[in-house]
Amino acid sequence: MNAPVSLHSPLDRLVSWFRRGEGEDPWAAPDRTALHRLRYEQIGAFLFQHGLEPSTTNFDFAGRFLDGLEAPLVRAAQELLNAKGKLTDRDVERIVERCAASETPDKLDKLTRELESKVADCLAAVGDATASTSAYSTALGEAADQMGSEPGEAYRRLLEVTLEVAETTRRIGGRLERTREDTRRLRADLERAVREAEEDHLTGLPNRRGFFARMEEMLARPDAAPFALALCDIDNFKAINDRHGHHTGDRVLRFVARFLREDLGRRVTVARYGGEEFVCLFEGADAEEAADTLDGCRTRLRERLLRDQTTDLPIGRISFSAGVAPVAGDHADALRLADDLLYAAKHAGKDRVVTSSLPVASAA
Repeated sequence: MNAPVSLHSPLDRLVSWFRRGEGEDPWAAPDRTALHRLRYEQIGAFLFQHGLEPSTTNFDFAGRFLDGLEAPLVRAAQELLNAKGKLTDRDVERIVERCAASETPDKLDKLTRELESKVADCLAAVGDATASTSAYSTALGEAADQMGSEPGEAYRRLLEVTLEVAETTRRIGGRLERTREDTRRLRADLERAVREAEEDHLTGLPNRRGFFARMEEMLARPDAAPFALALCDIDNFKAINDRHGHHTGDRVLRFVARFLREDLGRRVTVARYGGEEFVCLFEGADAEEAADTLDGCRTRLRERLLRDQTTDLPIGRISFSAGVAPVAGDHADALRLADDLLYAAKHAGKDRVVTSSLPVASAA
């Protein structure tokens, strides 16, 4: 594929100049309407070339990729293009999520540094208070020594030092109160940022980042039980979006997310992996046991008949395909195996759960 062309490149200006009407100054700056038209044409050609849906996510991604200003996004897309030749809707969503996740640590780091700064301010105020107390103690000793020979001067000095300490204490108290309020606000911002960074806003489930954080925490426990990992993908989800629209597709995603979480129970961590994919971590279960549990969930989901709340049109039955792998050692290996098994489930006809050995169940 050709290298991305920036909308501010000489080529853009040249094209917009050629499109000018007769009698216009060919050396004048390109008009904004022509640039916008060219941008839409470039994005449309990009979406058509890769067979991507004309969704908001894909449109935004194409513009950012063609601009070429975001190195991580361009690099991730180019790696896939070099390997596959074309991008899919799933590829785009994963790239966008990965790049968005990479921005989150910067925000968290900034809030953490601000919080550390406020703690340092608090410690400095405490240090100032200690120094003031020490100075007052020294002044009291000096006044006591002076009391016998110059009582009037001693009283004057004692009053002066007392007023100084009172003023210093008032200022330090104000500093500590402001620092306390700032620290409380920053702590709330930090907690909110962590939740936002680790939560999928559409489904309320943990996102990929949140899932990995929880999995690493669970696997690091000294009494960690056996674990199995499953990747689940809603079957024929694109057809739902095409027929009923993306708003209905979002409602289906929320429904499936809630169904998986409630049906699988508290011992299973369910997260949105991206797009119409979910990832499940089964604690205290091997791959076969996890596959049996997940297959029961698949069967119960298939029993539900859904209807579009907006149009009252039937959506029909929802199914998913899944690959289940044991978690042993590096969880990245388990993810790769589960992804391969998910592909095998899709290739075998969808609506089934596949383990590392044989398909657990097929569609009835």
